[in-house]
Amino acid sequence: MTDILPHEWVEIHAGANPDSPAVTFAEDSISYSELDRRATALAQTFIDGGVKAGDVVPLDAVLDLETIVNLVAVPRIGAVPAPYGPHRIDPTDALADAAYAVVPTSGSSGHPRGVVLTQENLFAAIGASHLRLRNDANDRWLLVLPLFHVGGLSVVWRSLTAGGSIELQSRFDAEATVRRLKEGSVSMVSLVPTMLHRILENDEGPYEGIKAVLLGGAPASRDLVERGLMAGLPVLQTYGMTETCSQVATVEPGRERQSLGTAGQPLDGFVVSFNDGEILLDGPAVSPGYLGEAPRVGPYHTGDLGHMDTGGRLVVTGRIDELILTGGENVRPSTIEAAIVSIPTVAHAVVVGIDDQEWGQVVVAIIETSQGVTSELETAAASSLARHEIPKHWIAVDAIPLLSNGKPDRAAATALAAAVLSTEKTSG
Repeated sequence: MTDILPHEWVEIHAGANPDSPAVTFAEDSISYSELDRRATALAQTFIDGGVKAGDVVPLDAVLDLETIVNLVAVPRIGAVPAPYGPHRIDPTDALADAAYAVVPTSGSSGHPRGVVLTQENLFAAIGASHLRLRNDANDRWLLVLPLFHVGGLSVVWRSLTAGGSIELQSRFDAEATVRRLKEGSVSMVSLVPTMLHRILENDEGPYEGIKAVLLGGAPASRDLVERGLMAGLPVLQTYGMTETCSQVATVEPGRERQSLGTAGQPLDGFVVSFNDGEILLDGPAVSPGYLGEAPRVGPYHTGDLGHMDTGGRLVVTGRIDELILTGGENVRPSTIEAAIVSIPTVAHAVVVGIDDQEWGQVVVAIIETSQGVTSELETAAASSLARHEIPKHWIAVDAIPLLSNGKPDRAAATALAAAVLSTEKTSG
């Protein structure tokens, strides 16, 4: 797979296996030869419209066939696709030949930035992923993640490189996803924890014939992963980000239970180090930097906290900027969230710190539950938490706020918590 890019593989597969299905969407399916033909025609349309090599081409990246064709067509003329969702990236300057895509960050820490991914990044990332997952031309990969995030884009790049088939859903729907997973045509799927939870709530299995469920994008509780494994889903926890062209570490297939609580061993080519607990990354899959900013110097500082276990597997424990300082104690939201979601009545939880005159910050838990906040729930959470970790305030909601990629929207959660506490203080 080295030194051949995804859009070039489309042409190769179109010649070798022209009738093999490339993309399926609703009742429509196109072969590699048809995808190649459409991409060639669209590339000419871009050229006729004045697009040239090095130009950044913004793409409204909805989950449909047109977006896939665009992702193949734009690189064919040496231009750089910039898929976008809520926030468009529309630079005026052309990029160097080595650039392959500009992908927005998830936006979990503010307004997204455009991450420049190079050809070398893709070669390294796709190759390392293939060595871990062993996906091939016989696999059909269900795609429900947004195509303006690297998780969804990587499914496209990996599948087209291997000559496999992509099955698109226009949006995630738990019932429809269950049907696809049970009918036997899908062999792989990429999910975030919220999606897996809703799949299992819809149908606890058993599921058969699934080769891999790649689970990333946000922390997943041990209980959720165990539920997936018991249902027959080979859940492979993974850790990665836009700046690393997706996967950094992924649990090895067949070692799911031995790797519970970890993201598995780092993929080939990644150099993982730590500085005061912060995860630092380097290697050929790591982006050189952001659009319009100076190139990266030295290893990439993730802002995530973690360590290696005795088996050489990466354990991610939280984020530096999410630490809550309450009464002089450091509190990691991920620790509290894991304890809360282990309680059967709680579907999801997000924990935030709200400024407080007495404590500096107070711990607030926003929970997704149909039973409200009960004394039994608070007691159950307290049984596995240190005293300073126990939330001082609980807020029950129908659904916790999420970003488009399924991660908790901590900014929205913090605003909600602040508003509720302010109202309680005023009314009290």
